[in-house]
Amino acid sequence: MGQEKKYTYYGFIPSQIHLYVLNEANNLTSDWKLGSEYTGSPLFDGKNLAVKSMVAVVAVESDTNVEVYDLMLGRLVSKRSLGSMEKHLVLLANGTAFKVVSDKLVSVLLLNYQSMPSADVSEGPLPHTFYMSVNGLCVDKEFVFMASERVGEAENRFYTIFALETSTVTVTRDDGEQNEYSLAANAYRYLMFRSFRAYRIKSTGNIMVQSGHIDGGSYGHGYFVPCAEGGFVGRNFYARSTRSWDIKRNYGYRISAIRDTSVTVYNLETHEVLQKLSVKGESGVGFMPSAPAIAVQSDAPVTLAFLDNGTIGTGVMFIGIRPGQDTVFYLPTEAYVEAYFFATEETQVTIDDFAETIRADTPFLFTQPGTHKVHSDGNLILQVNYWPNQPDYQGLWFTGATVPCIETINIDPDVKLTPFEEGFPTMYLIIGVGVAATTIIAFLLVMTKRKSMPE
Repeated sequence: MGQEKKYTYYGFIPSQIHLYVLNEANNLTSDWKLGSEYTGSPLFDGKNLAVKSMVAVVAVESDTNVEVYDLMLGRLVSKRSLGSMEKHLVLLANGTAFKVVSDKLVSVLLLNYQSMPSADVSEGPLPHTFYMSVNGLCVDKEFVFMASERVGEAENRFYTIFALETSTVTVTRDDGEQNEYSLAANAYRYLMFRSFRAYRIKSTGNIMVQSGHIDGGSYGHGYFVPCAEGGFVGRNFYARSTRSWDIKRNYGYRISAIRDTSVTVYNLETHEVLQKLSVKGESGVGFMPSAPAIAVQSDAPVTLAFLDNGTIGTGVMFIGIRPGQDTVFYLPTEAYVEAYFFATEETQVTIDDFAETIRADTPFLFTQPGTHKVHSDGNLILQVNYWPNQPDYQGLWFTGATVPCIETINIDPDVKLTPFEEGFPTMYLIIGVGVAATTIIAFLLVMTKRKSMPE
């Protein structure tokens, strides 16, 4: 692809994509069988078994040239010139390290889907991930991506828009269908989209877009939460949560700190304080916040992730590591773990006290569980794959995750966050001017906070 500006996206298709479940739920003495669910492979009668996965590329602009490489074989797999919001879907075999290169920014989604979707397909795997904007950031005013979700009732809306600033949000599908929503700063809204359709979300203020949910059930999918100020290390975070945690499971959100810090967790629905936590440096604290959505604020830089310690849940998780910035992350201890570092050029990295050189286009595998600190002299992408170690032949049955652009991970958005102590009463003040305050406040709060499907 010539000498023009390039944008690079790295990932690794899990080697063993399957899921064994107990014949008798929660009875570890019963036999294991190959699972079956709505995302099961049609090639294997709907069983949770796959030999390939999909890499979905969506263009932001017209005349976008895309190339997909198999890094294991060192060859070009496919290339395409795309129009605005046009998709390029590529199927890659299990165990493939891949690279997507484009001359303009694109959206890249790794999805556990094993065939090209038909025009009338209604369901796909629900990615548990945050999306990258048209500028390659997780916080911005415009996003383009391909949706995938299962069909569900209204209360199971799977996409969430977090408004970091007061915003008017316009959602446009690839066929021109359009909906508009208004959100106050520190508010959020759930939406449903059609699988395998491309969407463009434009906002007057900075927003974040997340898909997936925490249902409190017997199976979960991990993800890193990007920072509201940019990157993945910082002081402010927004994410979905649940009121239905299973307290018997070793899972939840986990804060990993660079140095000692105090953390406040807010209920994003009521703006009330849920928890205050103390976290030791180069260590972490897990928590289960009872709320539909949360905001996390820390006095010192931290990373935030949702994960299972491995006995049940799985994860295909991506995080960007900035040069010169310490990044602390956690790998589950009761699980099989594969963490892959990627770089576009030779990069020196220190993992705890271990120095290593990451070569260009060559994944470096790290498998030590626990809490780790990483420092590098260049941009890195880290993909964490983890899955249960029971039974010992278990596989990684994942849903999907956004693949970040390595060239943009050290760029910060231009965003102004609203403190919760000021933001909540300010919402009342704005909507109360010149009207009967009590009536209008109640009405506007319902309209702002309600979480409904697109009209």
